[in-house]
Amino acid sequence: MGQQQLLLVILVTVLVGIATVIAITVFGDASNSLNNDAVRQDLIAISASVQSYVQKPPMLGGGGGSFDGFTFHKIAFPADEISEDGLHARNANGVYHVYSVTPTEVGLWGEPMMEVGGPLDISTLVSDSDYFDLVVSKDDITWTNTPD
Repeated sequence: MGQQQLLLVILVTVLVGIATVIAITVFGDASNSLNNDAVRQDLIAISASVQSYVQKPPMLGGGGGSFDGFTFHKIAFPADEISEDGLHARNANGVYHVYSVTPTEVGLWGEPMMEVGGPLDISTLVSDSDYFDLVVSKDDITWTNTPD
């Protein structure tokens, strides 16, 4: 009887260990997915603010029909940090970059915080594949890269 109980305890311990590993993996995947969704939402909010900026007259702090001069300093975006040039911002969800400004459109990158890791210089793109890329024009938002 003692050996059966010992084998049963070992079997239960192994099963609990396997269940724990699976739970940690599922939780990690869900966390990554939530971070991607948060960055996507932030980029949509930034895009709406960019489109609002271009429609405002310069007297009210807008672009007056042009995207020229756009920076994160010119829109309401809840950032923890914005670079001096206003082309890079960071919040709890990720790091955001303005990589292109022309009179007709603005290009934005967004990197989830899970890709960024620890402290960084927010003026550089950390990951070369796991980032969101979109182009905002007066009438359209075009996603050009979205990580899985």
